[in-house]
Amino acid sequence: MASPPTRYLQPDPFTYGTPSQIGKLTRPHQTLIVVVTIRGVAFMTRISKVSLWILALGLATQAGATAIVNPLPPIPPGRTVGVQRFLTVPPLAQAGSSVRIQQIQPVRDGSNRLMINDTRGLLYVTDTRGSAAQPWFDIRSQGVGFSNSANSTQTGLMSFAFHPNFGRDAAKPGYDTFYTMDTSAPTGRATWAVSGAPNNHENIVHEWTVADPHAASATIVSNREVLRVAQPYSDHGAGTIAFNPAAASGSTDYGKLYIGFGDGGAANDPFDSAQSLTSPFGKILRIDPVDPDGAGPRTYAIPAGNPFADQPDARPEVWAYGLRNPQNFSFDPSTGSMLISDIGQNQIEEVNVGLAGANYGWPLREGTFARGTSGSDFNIYATPANDGRFADPIAQYDHEEIFRDGHTLAGVGGAFLYAGTAIPELIGKVVLGDLVTGRLFYFSPDGAVNGAPAPLSELFLTLDAMPTTMLALAGTSNGAGGRVDLRLGRDADGELYLLTKTRGEIFRLVGSVPEPATWAMLLLGFAMIGGMVRRRGAAATATA
Repeated sequence: MASPPTRYLQPDPFTYGTPSQIGKLTRPHQTLIVVVTIRGVAFMTRISKVSLWILALGLATQAGATAIVNPLPPIPPGRTVGVQRFLTVPPLAQAGSSVRIQQIQPVRDGSNRLMINDTRGLLYVTDTRGSAAQPWFDIRSQGVGFSNSANSTQTGLMSFAFHPNFGRDAAKPGYDTFYTMDTSAPTGRATWAVSGAPNNHENIVHEWTVADPHAASATIVSNREVLRVAQPYSDHGAGTIAFNPAAASGSTDYGKLYIGFGDGGAANDPFDSAQSLTSPFGKILRIDPVDPDGAGPRTYAIPAGNPFADQPDARPEVWAYGLRNPQNFSFDPSTGSMLISDIGQNQIEEVNVGLAGANYGWPLREGTFARGTSGSDFNIYATPANDGRFADPIAQYDHEEIFRDGHTLAGVGGAFLYAGTAIPELIGKVVLGDLVTGRLFYFSPDGAVNGAPAPLSELFLTLDAMPTTMLALAGTSNGAGGRVDLRLGRDADGELYLLTKTRGEIFRLVGSVPEPATWAMLLLGFAMIGGMVRRRGAAATATA
């Protein structure tokens, strides 16, 4: 991926003053309690010095400002690629919807295995041939208090990560180790919580040790809790956990676990979590998950390169912040660059370049736009402009792009750099999808010029040489009731997969088909060939 503009590398350089309303705050990310009235209801909330400064700036700037309607131009048509049915994950014997698959990831041990998580508690194993998915691990039987009852779509077995040495070198750490991000009912044992907030459920990173990493199913030898976080609300919580696949053994990023958390739920980030460096929510965290002191109290270590490791008013686990719901992030498997898919609230869906220390602006910004400063104002504005303290997205699309077909919801469902060989035209492009409609887009990272996001193009699909859509493949329709629940994934060869979360069907992108102009040339060529054949036939008949 292209290097991000320099401004992305300088998060939050603002020098803070001391106006009367925040004069008692001596550090940028200290918080105070303020009374806020939204829609006639007064409540107490925490707000940071950063937020108060920008709030004051926004109030002054937005006085008389005009809200932006339909902020981005329509996305133009782009290439067409093929899609093929890969496999269908079987339903669980459990009430409710038949399946809830969230991710497909490779086991990077040369086995061509792929793992798929059903958020209701199972990991399935298959391979790149599309062999029938078989249960590999069931967290429900492990006695760790697993529960997805708080929110059937946003809690459960949300993510998993295999140590980069899993199944590779038995003489080195991690050979038999994998990790899960899962949830439980409140226990009172959380080691990290938002002060004064309710506890709706708890998010846990578990470490699991298996007897044989190459076995057809996992035999668990031991497990331990690495991290337990209490969450205020049922949504916008546990996201992806992952290791950087490009980090070589012995490098500073090898074996470091990245952990994504949404802002903790509800609208407008009510606890100001995303901008607080003491909250786990609205963040990408980075830890060394190896137990540093055995039977001692510590369950993980802080990597030396973490941007806030030495800042006394910040949690050292924080790697990047200012996110609303980064349910998915991915890495360039060659360079290690991170792409963060951040689900928006009312206006903008965005893809961000992951950078240590970056502030992506939520809830003060949505995409490249300023947000309304009132809790009842869901509009976006051109001002105040980003003066460099925020990292703007590398790509974005607005909800009008999705709503014009009658849909009432939108959300980015993942973004992956295409690193395969089946579709040469997509090599080096980032493919992303809207989880509601299943529409696919792509962009070139090099298209982000002078800090402006890269332009998107729409990616169209054919199945068996016939045009199709993910809505059609998921058996649903356009409009308010249609929902694909699209997720994306990638195998160790860099090929891309499309998951329909609640149907369990997985599709794989395959070779592209000619562009419309190429089709026209082909048809013209066939017509010319046909004309020549007919003329030769006529000449032969005349001389016979």
